[in-house]
Amino acid sequence: MTDQNLFEFPRPIAAESVGELGRSQVIEATPEECERLAQRLGLDALLSLSAELNLSPKKNGRQIHLEGHFSAVVRQTCVVTLSSLDSTIEGTLDLLYDSTLKDLGEGQESFDIDGDTDAEAPPEPLRDGHIDVGEAVAEQLALEIDPFPRTPGVSFDAHRSALGTGRSSENDENETSPFAGLAQLKEKLKK
Repeated sequence: MTDQNLFEFPRPIAAESVGELGRSQVIEATPEECERLAQRLGLDALLSLSAELNLSPKKNGRQIHLEGHFSAVVRQTCVVTLSSLDSTIEGTLDLLYDSTLKDLGEGQESFDIDGDTDAEAPPEPLRDGHIDVGEAVAEQLALEIDPFPRTPGVSFDAHRSALGTGRSSENDENETSPFAGLAQLKEKLKK
């Protein structure tokens, strides 16, 4: 596969190698691949990533169905406490690849798919006769990552109170209200 270096977690499988009975594949990211994926996905760290996948032929081998599940351990920064937070992400894949579709080239925005618009996602094209199952897992992982991770049991209000920045009756007297200027103007108009 010529563009193997384009992806951080390349695991290309030749469509021809799927065969009539299909094939199973277990993949696991190396520490270097985890580091590159963490950078791409905006994570503090990707501690592990593995997947168990099944590929099976459909429509007389014209299409290949990729399904399976993956597990990852990610390290992110809690949006409330700004402390490190490790979490496990479990996800599934269910993709269809079609050998008759051409990969979108430069300048092409989309291609037409006949059929029901409420149906499942359209099939993906093969790249040079290969399916990069590592990239498929990486893309699905990106969709599963919590964009605003929080340490379990932590809320903004509780954290703000713990830091002494929460509102209380004591703080209300010392803080300037956004309407304080209007209140002063109202008092001047009364006089």
